[in-house]
Amino acid sequence: MIEFNKKSKLRKFNPAPYLMILPVLVLLCIFAFYPICLSVIKSFYRWSGTFDSNYGINQFIGMKNYVDLFKDKVFLQSWLNTLFFVVSGAIINLIFPFLCALIVFSLKSEKLSYRWRVAFVVPMVVPSMVVFLLWQFIYDVDVGVINNLLQGIGLQKVDLLGNPSAVKWAIRFMGFPWVGGTFLLVYIAGLSGIDNSLREAARIDGASTLRTVFFIDVPLSAPQFKMVLTLSIIGEIQDFVKIQTVTEGGPGYSSYVPGLYMYQTAFASNEYGKACAIGVTMLIVMLVCSTLIGKLFKTEAAD
Repeated sequence: MIEFNKKSKLRKFNPAPYLMILPVLVLLCIFAFYPICLSVIKSFYRWSGTFDSNYGINQFIGMKNYVDLFKDKVFLQSWLNTLFFVVSGAIINLIFPFLCALIVFSLKSEKLSYRWRVAFVVPMVVPSMVVFLLWQFIYDVDVGVINNLLQGIGLQKVDLLGNPSAVKWAIRFMGFPWVGGTFLLVYIAGLSGIDNSLREAARIDGASTLRTVFFIDVPLSAPQFKMVLTLSIIGEIQDFVKIQTVTEGGPGYSSYVPGLYMYQTAFASNEYGKACAIGVTMLIVMLVCSTLIGKLFKTEAAD
């Protein structure tokens, strides 16, 4: 029989932890939640970015921004381009960093494994803009490395960034060898969390290295695949700086993406209401994709 201590008292409410996180919550509401709510509201307005109707436009127009967007061929083309980047980026991020993580994780020497991890993480400190400009230089028709190599072996120069059928592939290749430090560390952490006795049991039963990877490492890395796939899709939908730097959406609209369209609509055309509608559309697509991924990789918690 369990006896309860009658002298025990309920623990008094301690406000200190809540007061400590209060500044973070306030800043989060101001710089994260408020802009999202404002964008949703202003997406129903013809808005020039000011709250004073005497100095700008702040007129409620209902769903007109959304109707105009889905009648806009440029907007629809931008989503087709984004679909290419999302699919190709998801495939790359699910395969190449995982294969590299398997190689690094399987190294016998802990020191050597650590050095390889550091080697893959070090490029993360290089500003992205430097990488984009470097690739733009590599693709340059006159002085680029690729065209100099082609000319050296007797072939004609190619304008990869100026060819509508090749520009998206050229932009995708800019990530070569497609082993991001963040995703690599995520996969290595997942592989390290797998009980090594499972691999040893598989080897005792005669399973090859390939079968061990496919039947143990891959299934048990499902949470990591889920995380990488979600971050990859969200990143590809949001990303436009790379394209703005290298091609500015061209040639024509062959590399145009919604993020770049939103940026130019707001800051070049001064149509902030329409830009908010583009941002809300992107938000909805990201939420839908995240929900579908969550259902695809739904796993039951261990008892």
